[in-house]
Amino acid sequence: MPSRFLRVGIDVGGTNTDAVLLDVSIPPSPEAVLAWVKVPTTMDVRHGIESAIMQLLGKATVSAEEIGCVTIGTTHLINALITLNTTVLQPIGILRLAASTFTHSTPPFVDFPPPLRDIICGHVGFVSGGLNIDGEEIGPIIEAEIVRQCRLMREKGLMYVVVVGVFAPIDGGSGVEGEMMSQERRVKCIIEREMPGVEVVCSADVGRLGILERENASILNASLLKLGRDFVRSSRKALRSHGIDSSRLFLSCNDGTMISAEEAANAPVKVIASGPANSMIGASFLFPQASTTENHGSQKDSFVNSDDALIVIDIGGSTTDAGTLLETGFPRQASAYSEVANVQVNFAMPDVQSIGLGGGSIIRYEGAEGNRVATSVGPDSVGKDLITKALCFGGKILTATDIALAAGLVSSFRTETVELEASLVESALRMIQEKLEELVDEVKTRAAPLPAAIVGGGAILFNAQLNGTSSVLKSPLAPVANAIGAAVAKMSATLDVIVPVENGRSSAEDRRVLDQMIQRASQDCVKKGAQEGTVEVIMQDLVALPYVSNRLRVVVQVVGTIDIHSGPFKKQVQQDESELDTTSDGIIEKESNPEVHAPHIAPSSDPEKRLTSISAFRSYCPLIKDRQWIINEIDMEWLSIGCYILGCAGGGSPYSKYLETRQILREGAEMRIIDVTDLSPDSILIPVCKMGSPMVSTERPGGDLARDALIGMLKHQQIDKFAALLCIEVGGGNGIVNLPVGASSDFNVPMVDGDLMGRAYPTFEKVTPFVVGSGDINDLLPASLGSGDGTNLIMTKAKNTEMVDKALRAACVEMGCSAGIAFRPMSAKEMAAGGILRTHSLAWRLGRAVKTYQIAQSEVSIADSLIREFGGSESARLIFKGKIVATENRLVKGHSYGLIVIRGSVPPAIPQSASFDVDKSSGEESLQEMKITFKNENLVAELDGKANSNKVSKKRESTV
Repeated sequence: MPSRFLRVGIDVGGTNTDAVLLDVSIPPSPEAVLAWVKVPTTMDVRHGIESAIMQLLGKATVSAEEIGCVTIGTTHLINALITLNTTVLQPIGILRLAASTFTHSTPPFVDFPPPLRDIICGHVGFVSGGLNIDGEEIGPIIEAEIVRQCRLMREKGLMYVVVVGVFAPIDGGSGVEGEMMSQERRVKCIIEREMPGVEVVCSADVGRLGILERENASILNASLLKLGRDFVRSSRKALRSHGIDSSRLFLSCNDGTMISAEEAANAPVKVIASGPANSMIGASFLFPQASTTENHGSQKDSFVNSDDALIVIDIGGSTTDAGTLLETGFPRQASAYSEVANVQVNFAMPDVQSIGLGGGSIIRYEGAEGNRVATSVGPDSVGKDLITKALCFGGKILTATDIALAAGLVSSFRTETVELEASLVESALRMIQEKLEELVDEVKTRAAPLPAAIVGGGAILFNAQLNGTSSVLKSPLAPVANAIGAAVAKMSATLDVIVPVENGRSSAEDRRVLDQMIQRASQDCVKKGAQEGTVEVIMQDLVALPYVSNRLRVVVQVVGTIDIHSGPFKKQVQQDESELDTTSDGIIEKESNPEVHAPHIAPSSDPEKRLTSISAFRSYCPLIKDRQWIINEIDMEWLSIGCYILGCAGGGSPYSKYLETRQILREGAEMRIIDVTDLSPDSILIPVCKMGSPMVSTERPGGDLARDALIGMLKHQQIDKFAALLCIEVGGGNGIVNLPVGASSDFNVPMVDGDLMGRAYPTFEKVTPFVVGSGDINDLLPASLGSGDGTNLIMTKAKNTEMVDKALRAACVEMGCSAGIAFRPMSAKEMAAGGILRTHSLAWRLGRAVKTYQIAQSEVSIADSLIREFGGSESARLIFKGKIVATENRLVKGHSYGLIVIRGSVPPAIPQSASFDVDKSSGEESLQEMKITFKNENLVAELDGKANSNKVSKKRESTV
């Protein structure tokens, strides 16, 4: 038995393979690193790993028996997606379990880049199935439908299949013999029976709530299964070649944790992008004291899981990534979704911002020789050609590395000396500093300074203080922080579930539910191989669901130190080599062959409709025909962004509705928007929108809800013909919900440019016809509700305003917590007199401002750009600048109530008397807190000064 167990961390990059040897018995610090190496990544990945291990063992003079575990992070999998490598990406079939028309308007691959979709998409099928948010079936599993789809996939020669069910993550079936299986697992059994040898991926095993993102992750996982297993096999062989027990191989995950090689072989998407997290975990190990709040004066809010502790800046050859570590020592995760190879997914990944700055960044300059000054640093880079193209390597291109050498930030590592005038060096360093400071500001979630750690091979580029930080930390081991992060990773388990509340909402009941889920996650973590006494919670969240009574969404993540002697690792799992490709001893990077898999896919017909230059953005004009706005893909993207802004943090995300409308446009239909003044005064308009829980829309997008509500209203009012559809609220997804219904492929009517709210509001009566009308709620009735799967309801009268809201919401709950709703028809004359006009034109301009800012990165702030589109300072105003430091919410009668806390300051250009009274008693600038109260959507902004006096915004435009 060896006297100690050491850990090896390896990061296989595109250029170099980094490796470190750690003695984990030594407390986290650089002293625990016994040896580290950098070796070139080889075409055959296995040989690069073997070389790194051999050099490590030689440097530290340790035996293979002392190696307790080897954890590898790799870019190998994601590179296959980015390079569209058809020799390794497998075509897949996908079956979506979605009865009725739910989700059909946003089919699988709807938001994939067309070239990647054309490689992977082998078959798409819709079959009966799916659940509502309360766990009830939308439709049953019909075996004959599955058998028919299997026959089609067999004929196409597909060997990888994905099964995705609506609300699959909450399906309680366990799959254990004798117990009820989940819908996905029942379908999996049928497919395996009908297609022997096929690999089936169930989406509930891969991703979390959010059907499109979970489906995308499952698709990538299935396509990468063979490549992932080949990588595991090659890595095991590399370990065995040095006498290391290959059962001690692990892979680092996207969120900074680790999983066994067996789990990674079945879920390669979990390890597809581990690099950023590895670097951040490595920084936590190198600078352990920086993650304590005492070092930077943090005050932790009572209702926040954990506070930011350390900014990590990873400077590479071409790009710089930055994110924040929490007090737990783990990265702050992206809140909603992430992108992998331009595909949206929702598995856990760090919230990372990137800029085009690295050691290979090209420096441009102006001026005469001897008096030159830098005009730009990046974003273009010589990348891995640095060693041939940079001045310091005998090349002819001035790079950021040359600037660092000329400034004396690093000793020369080549014979060529770099002599540059001070003006050029100083101006370039100043631009690098400004870029890093802007990046720091992007990733910070509060205004107070935080320590920043600079890691990565390009860490040599900077050696000064950064505004917004309390200190800048560097280490000689910074170039291998990613490998250190892999070496010290922990096992983890995550739960994201919707659970019933048995005794009604209360603090005690919330605590009971949370403790129960923590215990369940902890048991899962130990089963995976964590030491029982080391498991700790690093993330916990408990969220009430609008419209859904007595159910909570609970998200828990726990981690624990690996126990090599635990059950999962006592016996090495021997894989049958005959099942694997044995034509090579390792994985060899091959050139992509575009002919491979061609029989399984149809050529892409998607038009490329994106503007790529700032001049194109500024010159673009919508198509107007017969005084009607003909919508195209560019317009739809800008409209969806603007509607999202006008949602005032509510109204639901327009993203799935944007994908639906884009799909309809690509199928050749036409969508139109018309100004109400171009309609005759007696023209009939039908106000239509959707109502319900935003959570349902993320799992059950599309469907005929709004269409069914419209049909119900037309039948009830005996209307044969109407002129246009009208949005009830422009904010969120409801701003564009009517475009598919009014498309030429359906009712073929335009949508009015305007709405009845001007934003998004939470209740039925918050519309202008009620506000400027008689005040009688019955003037808004009748109202028609449609479930989208066969249930319709007409409400004709109510005794008061509150009853309308209560009755409609109760009916909506019975319809699966999401329904379409149509209001009483109104005339164009009524709309012109009492509606809010041209809000879609405003949304379009807001979306254009955002996209222009993103592509131009102009000096004008995004806030100033939006204010200009709202109409200038007379219509909108910037009232506060800061960072969100806390949120809280609770559910009351189906509505989400709460507040957002922002810490920062009132912009000095704002006349204080115009909106807020600010405490100026101290002679120094001090941070203040703004609290935004919401009821589904933002409602009121309050400012807390040092004197604790609450000053409410007095001007309506200040809260827009």
